[in-house]
Amino acid sequence: MRSSFGPLTALLLPLLALTAAASAQHAGDIGLRVTDDQLEVDGPIGGEDSNGVFYAVFGDTGFPGYTSNPGFDAFPGTFPPGRIGFNVLSGLRRWDLKLGAWEAAELVPERLSISFITLDVVVGDDPVVGFDLAVQPNGGWHRHLDFEILGDASGTRRPGMYRLDFSLYATMGYADSEPFTILFNYDASEAEVDAALGSFEPPTPCLGDYDGSGTVDGADFGILLAAFGTVNTDLDLDGDGTVGGADVGLLLASWGICP
Repeated sequence: MRSSFGPLTALLLPLLALTAAASAQHAGDIGLRVTDDQLEVDGPIGGEDSNGVFYAVFGDTGFPGYTSNPGFDAFPGTFPPGRIGFNVLSGLRRWDLKLGAWEAAELVPERLSISFITLDVVVGDDPVVGFDLAVQPNGGWHRHLDFEILGDASGTRRPGMYRLDFSLYATMGYADSEPFTILFNYDASEAEVDAALGSFEPPTPCLGDYDGSGTVDGADFGILLAAFGTVNTDLDLDGDGTVGGADVGLLLASWGICP
């Protein structure tokens, strides 16, 4: 009997297998792979890449102060036998909306528990050595840790945005991942969420601040004058390719502390 698999089917089978593997990944999880012999996180899966900043909501599974998200997810075949683990690089921090900054860990009375079945660590003021879990038999690593916000000595848990910085390690000889962050929302206001997420966005470029001091001042004016009349795309502010009078006007209009 002739095979019913034609050339088109032969071409589609690998694509279908890849699609099935991708769909098996858990949307919202932190993707995990190996690049140049180093662990690398990306994602969240199914969303726009967040440049190493991930978002979690306590209570999303129906239990206040608890979440098992985001998980970690690597394709089958990513790893040889071994173990993948995490370390927490700093103490638990909380966003201070009034100050517009992250509170130092020693000023945050809450703690955060990270557990998996019988394994457990609690993050307070200091960095914490985590624990590792076995790579699955198919070479993937899909794990959901249990995160729980713990109260202060009186049991109080303040609403707000909490932050932990992590890195991942492996027992198979790969370099540790670059640091990444998970932001945990515990009944935070919309303003707190927006501000905490916004703290990771790159600062708005300050027109005319050539020396990066945070202020457009005489030093920047001197740099501009030294290049006056030259073709210099680094110092040209109006985009015409030449440093001239229009650029002087733009610099003076930006004079002072950068916004």
